[in-house]
Amino acid sequence: MEKTPTQIVSEMGSRLLQSSRPNKGSLVKSLREAATTLSQIDQPLVTEAVSKKQALKLLEAELRPLKKSIIKHDLLKNRDNDVSLLVTVCVSEIFRILAPDPPFEDKYLRDIFNLFLAEFSELSDTVSPYFSRRAKILETVSRCKCCLLMLDVDCHDLIHEMFNTFFFVVREHYQLNLAHQKNAKVQQQRKANTQQAQQSLFNDILTVMTDILKEEASSSLVGVVLENLVKDGKDATPAANNLASSLVKNCADTLEPLICGFLTSCFMEKDSIQSNLKDSYHEIIFMISLNAPQILLAVIPNLTQELLTDQVDVRIKALNLAGRIFAQPNHCSGEIYRDLFVEFLRRFSDKSAEVRMAALKCGKQCYLANPSGNKASGVLTAVQERLLDFDDRVRTQALLVACDLMKSNMKYVPLNLISEATERLRDKKISVRKKAMQQLSKVYQDYCDKCSKGFMTINDHFEQIPCKILLLCCDKDCKESWSHSVELVLSDDLFPRLLPVEERMRHWVQCFVVMNHIHLKSLNSILSQKRRFQSELRHCLTLWREAKDQNVEEVKRKQKSYFVKLSACFPDASKAEDFFHKLDQMDDTSIFDALSLLLDELTLTKAQTIREKFLERIGANHQLFDFLRILSTKCAPTIFSSEHVRYLLDQLSSGTSADTQLKAPFIKLLLVILNMFPSYLRGSENQFLELLEDNDSVADELMEALSKAAPYISANFSDYSPVLENMCLEGTRSQAKHAVSAIASLAGSSEKSVVSKLCKKLRDSLLRGRNIPTTLQSLACVGQYSVSAFDNIYEDISSYVYQVFQDEPSDNQPPCDQSSGCCNSCKLKIYGLKTLVKSSLPRHGKVARKIDDLLNVLKKTLRSQGFDGIKSCDDTGANVRLAAAKAVLLLSRKWDLHISPELFRLTISMGKDSNAFITRTFLTKLHKLLMENMIPRRYACAFSFSVSGPCRDLQNDSLRYINGFIRNATREARAGRDVDQRESLTDCPAYMIVFLIHVLAHDPDFPSEDCVDEHVYARFCGPLLSVLQVLLSNKETVPILFSILRAIKRAEDAVDACKTPRLHILANIGDSAVNTSKCIAATSPQAPRSMLLPSSLYKLSPPSMSDSQNKAKSHTRNALEQSFMERVVHTFRSQISLHDQSCQEDTPAIVLEDRDLPLLVGNQIETSMTGSTEASKNNTRCSKKRTHAVLPEKRTTTSKKCKTVGGGENISRDSVVSLRTVESEIPKKTLERHSTCSKKSVGASVSNNVTSSKPSGAVSTLKDTSNHGESIIGQRIKLLSPADGSFHHGTVERFNSKSNSHKIAFDNGDVELVCLDSESWETLSHESMGQQEILGKETESFGSRVPEVKTKQQKKKLPTKVKPIAAGEESVSEVTNTSDNIGLRRSRRQRTS
Repeated sequence: MEKTPTQIVSEMGSRLLQSSRPNKGSLVKSLREAATTLSQIDQPLVTEAVSKKQALKLLEAELRPLKKSIIKHDLLKNRDNDVSLLVTVCVSEIFRILAPDPPFEDKYLRDIFNLFLAEFSELSDTVSPYFSRRAKILETVSRCKCCLLMLDVDCHDLIHEMFNTFFFVVREHYQLNLAHQKNAKVQQQRKANTQQAQQSLFNDILTVMTDILKEEASSSLVGVVLENLVKDGKDATPAANNLASSLVKNCADTLEPLICGFLTSCFMEKDSIQSNLKDSYHEIIFMISLNAPQILLAVIPNLTQELLTDQVDVRIKALNLAGRIFAQPNHCSGEIYRDLFVEFLRRFSDKSAEVRMAALKCGKQCYLANPSGNKASGVLTAVQERLLDFDDRVRTQALLVACDLMKSNMKYVPLNLISEATERLRDKKISVRKKAMQQLSKVYQDYCDKCSKGFMTINDHFEQIPCKILLLCCDKDCKESWSHSVELVLSDDLFPRLLPVEERMRHWVQCFVVMNHIHLKSLNSILSQKRRFQSELRHCLTLWREAKDQNVEEVKRKQKSYFVKLSACFPDASKAEDFFHKLDQMDDTSIFDALSLLLDELTLTKAQTIREKFLERIGANHQLFDFLRILSTKCAPTIFSSEHVRYLLDQLSSGTSADTQLKAPFIKLLLVILNMFPSYLRGSENQFLELLEDNDSVADELMEALSKAAPYISANFSDYSPVLENMCLEGTRSQAKHAVSAIASLAGSSEKSVVSKLCKKLRDSLLRGRNIPTTLQSLACVGQYSVSAFDNIYEDISSYVYQVFQDEPSDNQPPCDQSSGCCNSCKLKIYGLKTLVKSSLPRHGKVARKIDDLLNVLKKTLRSQGFDGIKSCDDTGANVRLAAAKAVLLLSRKWDLHISPELFRLTISMGKDSNAFITRTFLTKLHKLLMENMIPRRYACAFSFSVSGPCRDLQNDSLRYINGFIRNATREARAGRDVDQRESLTDCPAYMIVFLIHVLAHDPDFPSEDCVDEHVYARFCGPLLSVLQVLLSNKETVPILFSILRAIKRAEDAVDACKTPRLHILANIGDSAVNTSKCIAATSPQAPRSMLLPSSLYKLSPPSMSDSQNKAKSHTRNALEQSFMERVVHTFRSQISLHDQSCQEDTPAIVLEDRDLPLLVGNQIETSMTGSTEASKNNTRCSKKRTHAVLPEKRTTTSKKCKTVGGGENISRDSVVSLRTVESEIPKKTLERHSTCSKKSVGASVSNNVTSSKPSGAVSTLKDTSNHGESIIGQRIKLLSPADGSFHHGTVERFNSKSNSHKIAFDNGDVELVCLDSESWETLSHESMGQQEILGKETESFGSRVPEVKTKQQKKKLPTKVKPIAAGEESVSEVTNTSDNIGLRRSRRQRTS
């Protein structure tokens, strides 16, 4: 009969007990047999407690020998590993069999638990052959709850050690598992066993530790658990963390008081805590909130309080902790910690920017974790509010967060958040705008990707992103830089790289639905920029290829010019220019070839392939890789391509865009692309023809696109011919214009015959009176494209047009068209003028016919008089005159030499037309032509009439126009000077003064010759003085202005010699304005020594004159004395100041750019034509000037007449005005204000504060004696001025017996005729003439050189050259034909004042 396991164990225990000192071998053998047998013994299956207790007693009796032998031989303390392991197995089995009662006495339990701990510590060795036995021991201890006995026998130290051992074992198992995963074979062989064993081991450990903590938790054990809960560094593993988390979760009730006490101490008494965990209390709170959030209910108020502390770093740490707590997915912490969440949201508006930024980061994590939670809306609202934060760093962070939120939950993101985020593209900070452009383009990419995959539908709010990005081009801070950056975004970053063309166009069409005119303007600007860049690069590549066959220096110069233009299209122009030079030095033909391929490619797909291969070939390590990447993007059709055009045409022709609301955006987008890149129509000609035939509503725009694309496409002309001819005959004027252009391009070799036939049809249509406006437009365009064809019918067309001008307007004709403001008769006149003008400006070839008849018609039309057969209705004649003026402007491009001075003057006079609308329209057209360099620059003087006009709006517009013209002309003049190393003075903006003065001299409103009212002159000379103000803002123009004005004063009027005095008067007034300007700079070395004047307007003065002519000229020179000119200038400035003040009271300030006029007041700086500079010594020496006032003399005893201001007529003695004698044209002191008027004199000028020098030598007694005549000539005298009560020193130079007056040259530069009989004066004691000469030299100024006229004969109209002459050549002029009483004017005027 076989023995039972209990009997076997009993017998083996007895034998082992009887053995006195068993050796290791026999001991191991016996223990192994016992362990195996014990594993076969189960607890009694008796259910009744009494019976089970008796059964256990029987088992205990059977096992008693083994227990005694273990104790007898002291096997519990055996140090042999094998023996120790077998003893531990036997003991654990005995515990299992006899549970729940402990099988050993308490005094042996500590040794037993040491055995357990020793084996537990070896559990980390999973490859040991004994690992399964040790795991079994742990399982047995766990199931039997043996470790609870450790609490009974007070083994707390062993418990603490066991906890640390268990965490160590778990960490080691995790590391070993990672190592096994790297070995594929090991992973396959042991994967299932390892995972099962680890999970079982983890559960047994967790059970043992949970039992102990639930039975009796201590601070030390809690410390071990918390330490592993938040442990970091190389010893930290997820397994240990999971074990600690599980313990917290399982033992929450027993751990809560200990954990809360510890955390509360960390909040309140952190410094007094000795634990190393005090610095990790935030991490502990976070980990506990994940596993047992109810534990923290007593601690959370302390965390809330930290959010309110004054310390920023503490608030940020608490905020980050709260954010982590609320950022757990599917977590209800927001509901549990309601107060904490409320305070968390308040931190979004914290007073500290750092806290607000931290709150945004935390809010992002909260929303991403629970996008549909109850608290998500609060986070979104807080983020949206921060987009408007006053700190740009916070706005940037809010933008980043908002973009991330949009990408994470694009389908349900609030629309307000999208709108507010896109508004950051208009942020006041450039850095925010740049970040917004980058992030929103990524959002739009994700949006397009989701739409292409069907996850989303088209959303107008997301389609606003490209529109708002386009608005960056309107940024005034750095407009050019933004446009380049936006171009790159549209090319590379807006759409996913692999997004099909069809999907791209879906979004572009939807963008055009929401676009306004500003967005469209920005897009056109970017496309135009791209087109210009590609055109310039083509020229540059051609130059690169042909460089070897050309002059090296010339090639380098052209290359430099191209590099400057091309680099301007990059965000950083200076760096780009350096890269272009490096690229030139590399001379890599393959790069040039790749760029050429990209420029010639029309499809996006192929261009992307070429570009990718090109960049892959040069490699990312290439020194110019980034530059070439951008360069290749600009070369390729990355924004739009021929594929985009084909898609649009297919949709429109097939009707799949059948949605009526989308048809208009489709066509609008098509036209935008073709207007900028007409070559993209290639390959889609048939679809475009179908679209053209079926869409009358947009025929104008389609014809314009076709006219641009015609040179690039290869269409059968016979297909397009019927449509185009019909447009020329029956379409609108716009359609006709573009139809003729398309015919000229598509006809090819048969152009002449096609155009000739068309001309005949148009002539017949015109003579039959069919659709006359369109027919005239077609004829005009035909004349531009085919001169020979138009010449054949020119006589018929011109006769018809001239007949229209001679026809009397019908009384019963329809009223004026409200939209155009013209009646039908005037419309026909305007259309006829346009026809003749355009036909005279062919695109190719030359016009052989004369245009004198046309110019005569224009001149008569501009005169606004119905003579010589020119008829016009009263209401709309201004529109015809406007058309005539525009015609003259256009004709000046090629026929300027045929435009007479009178026609020029009439055209310029449109700048002061009584109709403000007509004037504004004319000036706008003029400005456009000038800025495009389409007409001569002399026409710019028309702006001057509106600058000084009464209409404030026209003043502002004219100021803006003339400032823009001057800047542009100056920039181009400097550019030409840099290239040619010289500058033509006729290209200088100041040269417009030459023409303006001539126009004013022939103005019928020129003040009458007897006018001496400075207010009248100030008003009339307003255009001249206003332009001088603008020109004087640039100091470089001052020497040129002096030369121009002096040259005019030395020349005569070539049109009407009688107008010569007017020229001189205007030049003198202009000279005075320049002299008195504080903007005058010292003479520069570039001061011109000669000045060219147009021979059609000016002629040379005869080299010799008769005495009478000399007298007349002398009288003219003295007619307007210097003080009068200064009063005119001062009056003008006073009027401007008063007008500005009144306008400032009623209207807001004008933009500085439009009002950058210098104030012409202040001190002067003297200059010399020779290039030397010398400050005027008189400015510091002569502060007290003699002040003179005008007093008319009443005479009744004579009927003599004297010359007056005009110099051309006589006036009666009763109205005579005394004239001061001044040096003609260029006095020795031209840049100094010679005198100031009395305060009581009308228009008195501001006196200069200069001091007079003290006279030397003896002074005789003051006297009022009779005139000494010629006896005092050459003597030095001092003369008392009643105005300021001071003496002024001077030299008597000449005596005029007729007027009984002496000519006195004062030391301050003034020269006057004075009647000494009525003055208080004294002679000085013998001042030498040497001293006088020294004084004279000290007062020499810019005007010491007087211009001299020279002639230069040419066949055509050539300017007249006027050179300055040396100082001293000009003598003082005298008034010799006035009465004796004129010499009395000064003293009597002073006495009266």
